[in-house]
Amino acid sequence: MIRNLYDYNYLPYGKLSLVTAPTSTAVSITEAKTHLRLDSDFTADDTYISTLIDVATNMVEEFTRTRVMAQTVLISFDQFYDVMNLQLGGATSITHVKYFDTNNVEQTLSATEYAVDLKNKPALLYEAEDGNYPDTYEKPNAVKITFVVGEASADDVVAAIKHAILIIVGRYYENRQDVIVGSQVNTVPLMVERLLTPYRAYDF
Repeated sequence: MIRNLYDYNYLPYGKLSLVTAPTSTAVSITEAKTHLRLDSDFTADDTYISTLIDVATNMVEEFTRTRVMAQTVLISFDQFYDVMNLQLGGATSITHVKYFDTNNVEQTLSATEYAVDLKNKPALLYEAEDGNYPDTYEKPNAVKITFVVGEASADDVVAAIKHAILIIVGRYYENRQDVIVGSQVNTVPLMVERLLTPYRAYDF
């Protein structure tokens, strides 16, 4: 059963950590060099451009509160709650839910005990209508939810997100200092905000 979110005055926040990093990027070096109008045979800055792609992707992910390319993430809570905010949009699947029982022994929660709304931004995990969450050992991070978030292929990443990454790459490739005399340099350019806002996961 998908419960009414607004029945709850408080959605506890968990602690996120990366389990498995993505194996590819949404934007290739070739695409970035085309955007920067660099010749394909100019390779002196390839390492730097690759770093900028990573930096830009991180900025996009932090702004949208999601993850671009497929990766496995762990979120930990101190106990079970009726509704648990996974804090990220774009989640595609739950790998498993583990917990420490009252004897401090790690167990895997049956998938019949919970339901999940992956379409919500951020994704939410609920106690199932006929579910019954077990008691947990009283310690930090007693409940651990592992899930996959992000697109499996760069071809599946929406054009706006790709373009936002390219804009940031171009910005930092041309301006390699924090402060440019006579210019105002924002962390995330307004154009990028407008591109990314429809894909942002919002808190409640």
